[in-house]
Amino acid sequence: MTATADSWEYPTQRKFDDVAPLSEVDPNDKAAVLRSRALAVRESWINAMEGRIIQQELKKCYRAEGVNHYQNCRHLVDLYMNALKEKRVEGWRKTESA
Repeated sequence: MTATADSWEYPTQRKFDDVAPLSEVDPNDKAAVLRSRALAVRESWINAMEGRIIQQELKKCYRAEGVNHYQNCRHLVDLYMNALKEKRVEGWRKTESA
């Protein structure tokens, strides 16, 4: 089966328990802080892996479509460019920029 413009869609993801964001957690509740940190890191890595999956599908489409890849893979290019901007690994600690 070749990867065409209409044959690809996002894979389903496992859903984890909802945890309050780190900014809303009581700093004295260590268990809640650790759960919130784990959630932030997990979500960040899920977003990064979504970007990697889109990149792999774009490569498949490029190879399968040949000279028509500009028209037939455009939606994947748009998804990938959006993923490069928005789906980065951030972690739970924010540093202040100068």
